[in-house]
Amino acid sequence: MSKQRVWALVFFLLASLPFVLAEGADWYAVPIHYSWDLSMSGSCANETQCLVDILGNSTYDANLMRWYELEESRNKPKCINNTQYLLDYYCDRGNWTTRTKLVALSLLKYAETASPENFTLYCDYYNKTLNKFHYSVLQGAVADEFLGDYCSVAAGKLIPCVNSVCVLKTPATTSSSQETIAFGTSLNIPVDSDAKSFMKALGKSPALCRGKGAGNVFVKCDVNDAVWFNSAINSTIWLSSGALSQPTNLTAGKISNPMLSMGAYVRDFLHNPQNPGMNFVYFPKTRLFNHLYVAQNGPRAVFGFMEANLRPEYTLLPDNESEPVPLDYIGVRYSNIDLDQDPCLNLIKLYDSKAFCENQTGTGFNVIARHRCEPGYEDYCKGASPIVSVWSALTGKLRP
Repeated sequence: MSKQRVWALVFFLLASLPFVLAEGADWYAVPIHYSWDLSMSGSCANETQCLVDILGNSTYDANLMRWYELEESRNKPKCINNTQYLLDYYCDRGNWTTRTKLVALSLLKYAETASPENFTLYCDYYNKTLNKFHYSVLQGAVADEFLGDYCSVAAGKLIPCVNSVCVLKTPATTSSSQETIAFGTSLNIPVDSDAKSFMKALGKSPALCRGKGAGNVFVKCDVNDAVWFNSAINSTIWLSSGALSQPTNLTAGKISNPMLSMGAYVRDFLHNPQNPGMNFVYFPKTRLFNHLYVAQNGPRAVFGFMEANLRPEYTLLPDNESEPVPLDYIGVRYSNIDLDQDPCLNLIKLYDSKAFCENQTGTGFNVIARHRCEPGYEDYCKGASPIVSVWSALTGKLRP
């Protein structure tokens, strides 16, 4: 699609606070924490910790390997500490986000310097963002052997070798006849793993980034190479030219500002907790951003995200069983883009008749859409969520 869009989100609901008995018999309020898929809520010993499993054992808090190695909740940590992570999920001062988001922010910071008025960033599964991943690399291996669900930890669980891959494109300039492409991802195994190092997918030695990086910053693994590494979040970025620097509040605003606009739309026109089909109480908890699209072309801009396979705790199965049902949802916001007359009806509804885009006000155009199993919508729930295909159409494909 040549047209572009935008969406809505952000919120203001206050969660009720549980109370904990402290030493000395004084009660004090603690904030509610949520698991990354929103299926559980509870408290942690420290407000900067993140909830992993409400049935976990606080004795094992911050013990990451127990989460990977053991099956029963009682043998796993209940919470992990600020800046720790499990797979892509990163604890940020009591709230879950993803290492993918942190990689995206570093790429957006680069775009601020290299091409602030014209760039495109797309984060998604590697087979969505990358065009070539079946090519041969070192010792006859194929690149996607270091990208897909081929890696393992401790107890032999197969896990993704990498998480979402973010690709940044900037156009050719007067000083460069070619567009610039950079890409990055977070890793689930050590960067120097002899067996499955992501470096091998780049045709590099697993030792290239060994011992590189101190603190939560990206550093070049070799002065003559294009690979950058951040040891604090075990993430790497390939950048052909230029340098990476720390994201700023301006960088973060490329995500937070459109989310605020979308949130206002959800709050003012959509959210109605009395109506199960219009209950958007989960929107304020949107923080993962491991499926992300950010594009700028002069004054025109598109921002989009997808949260996939979440399980809001308040949502029950039709027969009132206690297991939450899966929920996928997207938000897209278009700014200063001509979408022709009545884009809600003539554009968005063609992809998903249940998308929300009515009652638009202001200069931007928001789209909110979701997939959720509800009584009377059983046919809508079968098979792959239609929202996933809508996400690809709304954002476009970035395939270097």
